[in-house]
Amino acid sequence: MNIFDVINIYGLIFTIILIVPHIAFIKTQSYDLSVIENRGMFYIERTGKYCSAFLMFVNIGVLEEGFTSEYMRTFWLISTTVLCLIYIVLWIMFFKTESKKATAYAITLVSAIIIIMSGLLQVKTLLLTAGIVYLIGEIYLCKKIF
Repeated sequence: MNIFDVINIYGLIFTIILIVPHIAFIKTQSYDLSVIENRGMFYIERTGKYCSAFLMFVNIGVLEEGFTSEYMRTFWLISTTVLCLIYIVLWIMFFKTESKKATAYAITLVSAIIIIMSGLLQVKTLLLTAGIVYLIGEIYLCKKIF
């Protein structure tokens, strides 16, 4: 068994791209978590985020089929790269603008599309589910925080 049977290097790179702006946001800006009345939704969002990040680059073998063709893999690499570039531009806009609500929703939507599309194209049912959970929780948090 090869390490690359378990670790998806491209998925690891995309995961790092998705996580680094969140870390920068937490380190540079503060937001009030007391506006979130439903702590369960907060934990749902965190669970979806961290499970998605983990499942993007680790193949656990449960409910996974992998890419069904080389064309799907190529499409995934190109489309996810383009979406990651859009994601980075949106984060730059987020840090530079005063009105953050629309940009926060756009960041949420693009990141969820990356995760859900990765789950669909790689036929990873758990990643797809974690992406949907992440999207629901993140939309709730954006509504409450911004």
